[in-house]
Amino acid sequence: MAARRPGIRGPGIVLLLLAAVIVMCAGPAAAAADPMITPADRASVAAVPGVVRVAQPEPIETGLARAEVRGPRGAVSRAASVGVDDPQAILIAVPRDGPGTYRVAWAGMTVDGHPFAGTSVFAVRTASPVAAQAQVPGSDGAGPLAVIARLLVLIGVLGMAGLALTREWVLSRAWVTGGLAPPGATGGEALRDRAAANASPYVIGWWRALWVLLAAWVAGLALALPVQAAAVGGQWSALLGDTRWGAAWIGLLVLAAAGALVAAVVRGRDPGLAPSGALLYIIALPGLLGAVLLSWSGHAARGTDATLGTALDIAHGWATAAWLGGLVMLLVLAMPLLAALGSVDRVRLGAAIVVRFSTVAVIAVVVLVITGTYRALAELPSLSALWSTDYGLALLVKLAVFAVMLVLAAGNRFVIHPRLERSALGLAPADASDGVRALAASVRVEVLLGVAVLAAVAVMVVLMPPT
Repeated sequence: MAARRPGIRGPGIVLLLLAAVIVMCAGPAAAAADPMITPADRASVAAVPGVVRVAQPEPIETGLARAEVRGPRGAVSRAASVGVDDPQAILIAVPRDGPGTYRVAWAGMTVDGHPFAGTSVFAVRTASPVAAQAQVPGSDGAGPLAVIARLLVLIGVLGMAGLALTREWVLSRAWVTGGLAPPGATGGEALRDRAAANASPYVIGWWRALWVLLAAWVAGLALALPVQAAAVGGQWSALLGDTRWGAAWIGLLVLAAAGALVAAVVRGRDPGLAPSGALLYIIALPGLLGAVLLSWSGHAARGTDATLGTALDIAHGWATAAWLGGLVMLLVLAMPLLAALGSVDRVRLGAAIVVRFSTVAVIAVVVLVITGTYRALAELPSLSALWSTDYGLALLVKLAVFAVMLVLAAGNRFVIHPRLERSALGLAPADASDGVRALAASVRVEVLLGVAVLAAVAVMVVLMPPT
């Protein structure tokens, strides 16, 4: 047996990849977009203004808006509100404290979950006296920990949905049909029996993967809450009870609990390679609904086309789940099972699996391209924003990794897929083990690249889109 070459493999590669992406994005993700301030920072005005207006690119959660203005002679105002007709701005009452320099501080969160905070100064007729420093607890952006939290939630939500759906759509149906064979060929029932006899340890591996994904989901939520609460000045009750972000967080927690309960119940009824399709759909449902909540609470649910944008973003998330979750299913269940079968069974079942997964992947890619293009056009004000803004650069990273995944997927579709299909149909030598091994290697790389895509998405979620 050939010695295994030393090197970084498996989880080590994933950890290094995640570390590189998160370190790269830690700086840009730490700050929100610059607000529009009236009077402007360091402006000089002739009279004390009634209010200071601080406008953000997105509508603001009214329950988290807070501010403080200090006058040059010690007067203080903490009255702040978000106007019904001006939902993107905090209006901060200014105390009438005579000529001099006023200091302003503010903090809050937009409806799509972006914390913000800042300070400014303005002078009325003269620069002195100068007010004491104004302070409001909160931070300008949630920082890299928020990226890690969102990444874990994305991996759990989308992975759990795709892992269950593709086991039903791809593996179970390929097994039930007895694999791919020439017309009139027999032996399908024997293939099913041999595959089922070898499947037990790999089905257990599938369940372990499901629990790991669910654990990532819960860990992401557990990290997200204190990070977000700290970013909004410790307003836990207002964050959870009065904001869209809080409603989505509670909903995701409930869905994670439901997913764990369903998985625990279904696990005892899993007969092997082809459980009831209804059971797998039930397992996938919490992840599918979780993707709906993520879209509802994110960038897509804003603007004049919020309904269409949210619907397309949900479709984008479901297509991502089908493709990336399907790759994980292949990695933990299908490929190990094929490796344990004889060469003829491996070709017949492997060809059926590849044909079915290719169909799923092609549909997913088409949906991803259409919905992703629309969302990019909706979020970016100009083409130059791709390379001139942090959000655009994160999108470029996502597109670059996605392009590499497309190249690998095209190789599978146009090289490995036909090779296995010809062998299974008797049009080429029956032993296509090299094709199965090549497919397994490609799947491993695509899973790692898929994690990188989700890391870029997590960064984009934490950043405010350019305006």
